[in-house]
Amino acid sequence: MPDPILPAAHPQPTALAPAGAPASDAARLPRHLKPADHPERRALSDEIHARPTARIRHPALVTHIAVLNAGIAPEVEHAHLRALFDALGAPCHFDEPHFMRANTEAFTLKWERHGEFSRYSITQPLDQDAVWGADEPDLTSLVRAPADWLRAIPGQTMAAIHVVLLRADPAMSPEEEVEHARAFLGTPRLCGSWLRGGSSRARAYANFKIRADGFTRFLVMGERLQEGKAGRITAGLLEMETYRVMALLGFAPARRLGGRLAAGEHELAELTQSIHRPERDDVGLLEELMRLAGDNEMILADHTTRFSASKAYYGIVQQRLTDLFDEPVTHLMGIGPFVQRRLMPAMATVDATVQRMNQLSERVSRTSALLRTRVEIQTELQNQDLLRSIGRGQRMQLHLQQTVEGLSIAAITYYASSLVHHLAEAAHGMGLHVSPELVTGFSIPVIAAAIWWTTRRLTGHVEHAGD
Repeated sequence: MPDPILPAAHPQPTALAPAGAPASDAARLPRHLKPADHPERRALSDEIHARPTARIRHPALVTHIAVLNAGIAPEVEHAHLRALFDALGAPCHFDEPHFMRANTEAFTLKWERHGEFSRYSITQPLDQDAVWGADEPDLTSLVRAPADWLRAIPGQTMAAIHVVLLRADPAMSPEEEVEHARAFLGTPRLCGSWLRGGSSRARAYANFKIRADGFTRFLVMGERLQEGKAGRITAGLLEMETYRVMALLGFAPARRLGGRLAAGEHELAELTQSIHRPERDDVGLLEELMRLAGDNEMILADHTTRFSASKAYYGIVQQRLTDLFDEPVTHLMGIGPFVQRRLMPAMATVDATVQRMNQLSERVSRTSALLRTRVEIQTELQNQDLLRSIGRGQRMQLHLQQTVEGLSIAAITYYASSLVHHLAEAAHGMGLHVSPELVTGFSIPVIAAAIWWTTRRLTGHVEHAGD
């Protein structure tokens, strides 16, 4: 029986081997069943595999520094990284212009460059007995990367974080672990949450305070924490904290803009009320509105990018909180609710400021349009009055012209009839039986009609030439 899916009438084509290749190789060649690839297809497809999460074997210490890179070219950061690896005698290769991960005998370094900040992460093994159980252990002295090189990283520090991953003691009660975490973080108040996923669940503790060494700390405790999961937890914590700080970059400008926006809103309200006051000049009001619109557009141009970035960063923080944290550790506030409770008001302030800027711009535009409409209507009325005045003048000029034409006809008729009278007297004096008075009297209507007809013809020609 023929195959039920592939009809027997259409046998499958076989791949053709290149010239010179054995016939048996034809079956191993890929079949091309698609059009040509887009130039960026492979790069876009491989993006999902780019920058894989590091595998971390705990106990471990991860030191993370995020710096603003505004005005710093990638080549400057490349040179700084090469200087470290040249001093350590280790190879340094950049597989991507904005990413590098390299190993040394003492630590692993990962560098990532983003739109406005760069991240340096140093991962190294840690002696658990040296830190667990101690009160506020000094972690900076344990970092194996050269201190001078870390201090010379180009840029300004936005986030500096120590993530410590330790093995949990199954014999230790949850209350004892929390007390050890308080001693480790150096504060009686801390947050703690269970982390999602995995057969052996881990806990994270934090207090979100910048210590005297300039670093904040996260403590992760797990009994059998797999290397891949440890890497994902660490990456999530570092991204959450870094993006949280970056999101707050828009908070200070939003607070500063509150006064300027309030002043602009008050000025707009006064200008709107002034539209109904007859003593105010509409053109002057329109100029003031244009100035107010220009000031608000400058505010929009200066801060829209910052506020948009804060919104994007906040979205990443929310996603990391959802992916990382589960319910809180007993008797502690969860890390997710703590971050949300502190971060949400700041982001609400940023959102409210953006709305106020946009609303002020829209209100200024509507008021300006209203005032321009009023000015246009007044201008139209003035034009209509001017046209009516011009019409009246033209009618008066026409009446005057008609009057002058009548007087001109009478004067020309008088002079022409006088000439006829003198001619008739001359003829009478020459012996012709002609009455000068009769001849003059009969000539007056003829002369007047001829002059009127001639005048009308001339006027008609002038009007036709004007058209």
